[in-house]
Amino acid sequence: MSTSAARRRATAWAVVGVVLAFALVYGVRVAWLFMMATEGDVPVSSSVQLPSGATIVSEKKDCANGGCWVVLRVEPPEDQSAEDLAATLGATPQLQIAGNFVDPRTISVQAHPVGRILELRLDYWSQKWVP
Repeated sequence: MSTSAARRRATAWAVVGVVLAFALVYGVRVAWLFMMATEGDVPVSSSVQLPSGATIVSEKKDCANGGCWVVLRVEPPEDQSAEDLAATLGATPQLQIAGNFVDPRTISVQAHPVGRILELRLDYWSQKWVP
């Protein structure tokens, strides 16, 4: 066997080893997120894509029996009402945001208009709303 063929074979095995190592690390991370999840886990506020002009007025973590959630108070753009912003986000009555590669957990978003302000409640544990 020539040295170039041996070198290609060694390179291929090294690439396979690196890919398997990354897959193992990612699998352990995902398993850790699901198995070690606590009631205190809450999504980050940046997981909701707000339209331009909408601003987050406040962000607060609340907890009760069964889990915790983040409450975002969002002021809609000048030409939009809180109800229209909720409809734009698709959170009437609930929005499910699929997880991403880093955190594959689904985020549940519920919208509650309070006057001019829209309150968004984000959590990992709410079930999908069924009418």
